[in-house]
Order: sequence, then C-alpha cells, then structure tokens
Amino acid sequence: MFSKTKNTKGHIGIAIHDGGVVLGQCAWKNGLYSNPHVARIEQNPRELTADCWRSFMAKTSMLGSECVLSLPPSIAHHQVLQLPNMKPSELKEAASWEMADRLGVERATLQMDAIPVGSGGDVLAIAIEQSALTELLDPLYSAGLRPTVIEPSCISVARTLSMLHRRQSDSENVRTVFDFGMHDSALMVLAGDSLVFYKHLIHSGLQLIESVSSHTQVTKEQAKRMIDDIQSTASEDDVSKAVRDATRATHEAIATDAMKCIRHYGVTNRGPLSTKLIVTGSAGWNPFLAKTLSNACSQNVVHDHMAPHIQALEEGVTNTGGWHVALGASLACLSTCRQRRGSDSTIKEAA
Repeated sequence: MFSKTKNTKGHIGIAIHDGGVVLGQCAWKNGLYSNPHVARIEQNPRELTADCWRSFMAKTSMLGSECVLSLPPSIAHHQVLQLPNMKPSELKEAASWEMADRLGVERATLQMDAIPVGSGGDVLAIAIEQSALTELLDPLYSAGLRPTVIEPSCISVARTLSMLHRRQSDSENVRTVFDFGMHDSALMVLAGDSLVFYKHLIHSGLQLIESVSSHTQVTKEQAKRMIDDIQSTASEDDVSKAVRDATRATHEAIATDAMKCIRHYGVTNRGPLSTKLIVTGSAGWNPFLAKTLSNACSQNVVHDHMAPHIQALEEGVTNTGGWHVALGASLACLSTCRQRRGSDSTIKEAA
C-alpha cells in the first residue's frame, strides 16, 4: 500500500569521519526538515566507549535508540568496479571476491555491500573488515543504541541533496555534486534520487588551509579563518587575493578532476547530462573554487544552501561540519514502499 503520511520521523544519524563523529536527527514534513538537531563529538570514534556514548546521548536532544551508521572511505573501503550484468545476490558475491583480492584479506572477514551505479555496468563496492565494524558497533549496542542500517557516507550525502527529487518524474533532473570535506572529497552525479556516478577524490579542505598557511606565513588556525572569511564576501581585498593565489593550484586540480568525471559519466551513461554542479561538504563554500569549477565544467555552480529545504535550516545546523551526512543518514528510514499489485518495482514518498 502507499504511505499515507508525509511526516516521517528519522532515526539518529551517526556520521563517522576522521577524528570525530556528527550526530543528526530530524523529521521530514511537507518538503522540509522538521525539528533538525545536529551535534559533534570531537573524539576518535574508535576510542568511544559505551560510557562515552551514554554520556553524550544524555546531553543531546536525540530521541529513541534506533540509529543509522554512515561510514567514510577511510573506514569502509569504497571502490567502483566494472562487473557484468547479474542478479543482486550474485553481484554482491562477485564484488566481495574482487574487494578481498584488492585488499589482500580473506573474503570471509569482510562485511560487504554492492550498489549499482548508473547504466554503464559500474558497481560501488563497500567493504569493511568484520573486526573493524565490531569495534564500532559493540560500544553502541552496550550504550543501548540499535543500529538498523549501515551505509556509505556518499549515500547519506546523496539522500540529503535528493530530498526534493524523489518522484519518478525527477529521474531526468541530473545534478553533479562535489562533496568537499576536510579530509577527502567525492564527486557524484545524481539523477532524481539515484546515484549514477561516484568517484572518491583526495582533495581536501586541509590542503587549502596548508596552502594558505604556507603562502602567507600564518598559522593554520589563521589560515582557516582567512578561508572562512571569504565565504561570505565578494570583495577583492588583500586577504581575498592572498587566499585566491594560495589556493589556485588546488582549485584547478579539483576542477580538472571534476571535468574528467563529468566527461566519463557522459560517455558511459545513456540519459540526460548534468547542467548544475552543487558544492557541499564541511570544507565550506569557496567562491574561487566555484568560479574555477564553472569555467572548467561549463556548468552552473551553486552552494548547497540554494536548495529550498536547506535554506530553511538554522545556521547552527549548517555551520556544523558534517551536518549533511548526519541528517541524510537520519532519513534513511524513508524506505521504499511496494506498489499495489505486489510488483517488485518500488516508489518513494514524494516530497
């Protein structure tokens, strides 16, 4: 049966990243986030005990015990594989053997998932060693939390930027997404709410900070403030010029990789091409990066805040690095519901 409600309460989204954790929870009502909450734990997730989780959860406004764990490539290995057309169960089995061989481990030690990407035969394989996963999950279980879904961070990000594109008629709405993080980045292409291209990139916000620090001979803390300051101003003062000059090489490298990815998608996928590139991620919006991307990719480059459902969020939420992953994970419970005649095809509740 079709869902009769437009108000879906999310689980607790737990977005793990290098050096910390971001928690998020929200409801989804009539095309907007409802009661969104985001909080950060500035501690290595591998060092968090059950007592740490209990203490931190008591200080937040997160409700319930069900949670969704979102893992980055540094913890759960991401690899795009080219595999023949086969059944989902066979696809996962083939991907698991391939990942075990690439990682040099026994296949039985891996927890695996395989996600078809686009129409060109690409499969996004996600692999994590069981011991590493147990290390993350055991403290959560001991703290009374109940992980119901484990997903890669790119899926959480894609969900955040697809909340208004979940109707079947939105499948021809194609957008490129550059998720620019402090430790790494990724370029994705979304068609409606489907991930049709994915590429993990090594570019990071830390590279920008290091470049500005080295170029201007200031501390890294000062360099970060300089980058943050230019996000909200279009002025050409000395600080802006210094940041532009210091970051030009990194921005050009990012734009080159983005252009290659977009061309690869255009060659391997049949269907509409992207005309808009959305920049998101905890490394922040940078007008110099946006201009470089626009020139290289010939696309309209916009900030994620331009989306109506994101515009409505308070600054306290969007200023928290990793919010887009945590809230995306929180809404993983917007699960598909079967169509009336028991068909295997599925639909998603439209925004």
